[in-house]
Amino acid sequence: MQRKLTLSLIIVTLIVAIFSISVKITEDKNNKRLVQEYTYSIKEVRNINTTIAPPTAKAIDYHNKRVNLWILNLVMSLLIPVVFLISGLSTFTRDYCLSKSKNLFIVIFLYFIIYSTITTLINLPLDYYSSFTLKHDFGLSNQSFNKWLIDNLKSFIIYTLVGACFVSIPYLLIKKFPNYWWFNLGFLLIPVIAFVTFISPMYIDPIFNKYEKIQNTKLESKIYEELDKASIKNCNVYQVNKSVDTKEMNAYMTGVLNTKRIVLWDTTIKNLTERETLGVLAHEMGHYLMGHVWKSIVLGGIVSIFIFYLVDKSSMWVIKNSSGALGFTKLYDIASLPLLILMLNIFMFMAQPAINTYTRYTETEADRFELELTKDNESSASSMIKLHETSLVLPSPGIIYKLWNYDHPTFEERVKFANSYKPWEQGKPLKYSKYIK
Repeated sequence: MQRKLTLSLIIVTLIVAIFSISVKITEDKNNKRLVQEYTYSIKEVRNINTTIAPPTAKAIDYHNKRVNLWILNLVMSLLIPVVFLISGLSTFTRDYCLSKSKNLFIVIFLYFIIYSTITTLINLPLDYYSSFTLKHDFGLSNQSFNKWLIDNLKSFIIYTLVGACFVSIPYLLIKKFPNYWWFNLGFLLIPVIAFVTFISPMYIDPIFNKYEKIQNTKLESKIYEELDKASIKNCNVYQVNKSVDTKEMNAYMTGVLNTKRIVLWDTTIKNLTERETLGVLAHEMGHYLMGHVWKSIVLGGIVSIFIFYLVDKSSMWVIKNSSGALGFTKLYDIASLPLLILMLNIFMFMAQPAINTYTRYTETEADRFELELTKDNESSASSMIKLHETSLVLPSPGIIYKLWNYDHPTFEERVKFANSYKPWEQGKPLKYSKYIK
């Protein structure tokens, strides 16, 4: 490889090392602050706890392990494609696929299956520890090993087969439109994401867990009353049996058009009061009314155009400066897939703080709608506390970790907002009054 490429690889390695050390330093300082100085309390109202307790040693330990795993996953996301490229494994895999078929689509299909299988096996120990062992060690999981194994096998099969079927599209675009494939692919991504969002609630999500109507008929009646209060029609609410997997709680809005729905984990219904559950539901209703799903789909496509542009320019620079040492000289060669993945991972990583800033804004606005609809600040704050403390989430992380990992406001920020946002008490107008009957 030419000197420029070698130097670039060294620089990227140094940047990742410095970044990782910086994350650890800021987290250590933040953890000490939380242990030694953290206090946030407010007067208890109607016997509802809205005070954040200082984090336990268990929560600190869990957070530290998650930070370490995040850094390790970052390193692996860069290291694996680099090894594929410089070891010749990528060109060996391409040549093997070509020996089995001369059909371009079949070659690409086979290559992706092999690449996905190898990367999955390499990451398997890390995935097992992070999603199974760690969760059990800290008492957050109910999942059996068989359930974990079957769910991961299902995910692998779905991801690999779907990826193998669709990965030929970018390569076709790269070959046919070498100068602006990135624009076509980013634009095409919008209907693709919309389609996946449309079918997921009906055909993908039920593969992993059982979805059913709300079993508590009294709660179900209150839920539909709340939906009617916000003039939301044709939106179903389901509960999912996540208690077979986890002790944590969650709720989410999913789907588009006639598949849109709000989903409550059964753990949420079990561990929160009726008022708290209705507050969580109102938050998800806010996402629906403000069109956050559709906005995310469109913005995702737009951001992808810029990222794919950078991937194209940087990949072509690498190919030019490798002087054929990587085993390919054209970007539309399937052996370039690890290079495209490497560059995509790099630029997605760089864009993550901006993406998270936007999603934190949408989450704050959904919290705002929740409070304006329910006017139940105490239940909103207490549900936040239960949701976060059950998951051993710290009140606030270090700044770097927050920028790259938090797509929601911090635990502390959300509780403070829930306790303080009361414009109706000052006679001020509500921001989302147009949605409320």
